Amino acid sequence: MHRFVTKACSRHHDANLKARLLCRTGGYGRVVFLLLVISCTTLSCQKESEEGAMWRGGPAHKGSATGPKIRGELLWKTQLDGWIASSPSVSGGMVFIGESLGKSLYGLDAKTGEKIWTYETKGAVAGTPLVTGNRVLVGSQDKGFYCVDMRTGEPIWGVESGGVVNSSAVSWKEFVYFGSWDGNLYAVTLKDAKTAWTFTTGARITSSPAIWQGRVFFGSWDGNLYCLDASSGKEVWRFPVTEGEKIGSSPAVDEGKVFFGATDGILYCLEADTGKQIWSFKTNKGVDASPAVGRQEVVIGSVDQSVYCLEKASGTLKWKYGPLGPMISSPFIYNDVVYAAGERGIIVALRLKDGTKAWEYETNHPIKSSPLAVRGRLFVGSYDGYLYAFK
Repeated sequence: MHRFVTKACSRHHDANLKARLLCRTGGYGRVVFLLLVISCTTLSCQKESEEGAMWRGGPAHKGSATGPKIRGELLWKTQLDGWIASSPSVSGGMVFIGESLGKSLYGLDAKTGEKIWTYETKGAVAGTPLVTGNRVLVGSQDKGFYCVDMRTGEPIWGVESGGVVNSSAVSWKEFVYFGSWDGNLYAVTLKDAKTAWTFTTGARITSSPAIWQGRVFFGSWDGNLYCLDASSGKEVWRFPVTEGEKIGSSPAVDEGKVFFGATDGILYCLEADTGKQIWSFKTNKGVDASPAVGRQEVVIGSVDQSVYCLEKASGTLKWKYGPLGPMISSPFIYNDVVYAAGERGIIVALRLKDGTKAWEYETNHPIKSSPLAVRGRLFVGSYDGYLYAFK
């Protein structure tokens, strides 16, 4: 198994690093772990992650939040080293995001957009960083999954899987969960990256796992949505979509229901306890984006270039908006507004009640990054290489 070397470019270089190599067995075979342990008394691995500190804003991946109004005024934009497919996370006054050309993870000041540190990997960073305690965790196309210090960007530990990692991680208790193109879902300990368990599917995993009531939910390119016990990795149930189709969409879980899309163009709603289908809604092309779940609505983007708002209880269409270009970017519900973007390069704010446009901003390049709204600010990246912040 290939031994990868972690590497950090940071403005802070005063951590005391010690490296050791461990090997574990799971999934398709041996997984090599390079652990970089920091002597730092300020690390708190068990601290609760705050709102906005991970993919879709929280562990259930609902993609919705409330807070001070966002007027649509550009606060700042900061250019990174290359195009941005990663989505932002926010915690402790900082914004964290990956980019592809420079193969790096960035930590920026959330108020000003100033770059504070950069952590380099050997592959594009397309997943969304997870922030928990004083640690930031993210995968890379170099097959690695990295844990760095939130304030300095200094490495803590790294794990090498058997494939690309662009599944965004989620944490629960002492565990961190992420998927890989090797078809495995990994559960490792946050403290030192020891393998708790692995679960092998029939194809690559790009879907990001969600956590709800001690269960982990995720999709695979083998066409199944899986529900596992988060402690043991034991399968609770699986739900197959249309034969020959894939699940890249990440599930959202709310009020005992699981919502997710698939390449068959369908948004599914299942019972979280049993996997039984409640309703489905068909779009005109694949649904790779992840749903945003509000109090009474579910909003989804489709490769057919449209945003759909559905009744959460029944799946009945309320309104449709487009074209925004093919949508890989996942919409976000904030207060009574939906923020959505597509490959036409436009970030648009739509009124949740009727889908009418409140405001828009054009970047002139495709947007695959998913918008995040938190505490009166909206953050999103673009293929023009800029990370944008609105107020």
